[in-house]
Amino acid sequence: MNILDTHIYKLRFKLDSDATEKYIEKLNKIKEESETTDNKYLVEEIKNKCKLESNKNLPYLQRNEGGLGGNNNQNNKQIRFRFNFNSYKFDDDILLSVLNSDLKNEKWSYEELDDILRSLIKVLNKKMYRECVKGCIEIFNNNMIDDNYFDSETD
Repeated sequence: MNILDTHIYKLRFKLDSDATEKYIEKLNKIKEESETTDNKYLVEEIKNKCKLESNKNLPYLQRNEGGLGGNNNQNNKQIRFRFNFNSYKFDDDILLSVLNSDLKNEKWSYEELDDILRSLIKVLNKKMYRECVKGCIEIFNNNMIDDNYFDSETD
């Protein structure tokens, strides 16, 4: 099943709440690399851990932020790392944006997102030398900040 066009999707990865400072620092180093420098190595590790051939064969996204998917927004679905050009620390999480192609000819399926989610969790936990990173798919409606979000035309 493909993801909904009416919602915004993100992949979020975070440490267990009881992680020590040592692990927080370790994940923050990986986070900084993924947000501010060449992250192609991380994308290759993700693809190598994927089970689905469709994910294994995704190209590296040639953008400042890097990621997975083709370079043409109109025709290619993409997963983009959060880009942080000034090293400002928003939070301790690694965050990726999930985008269907603008023309909707390429759409992400939940199965593909689950596969990438699982893969990056495995990659991050291996780098941490401990299973302390969790991940989730965040979903929210495009229109939820609209003042009329809960209004219906039938009221």
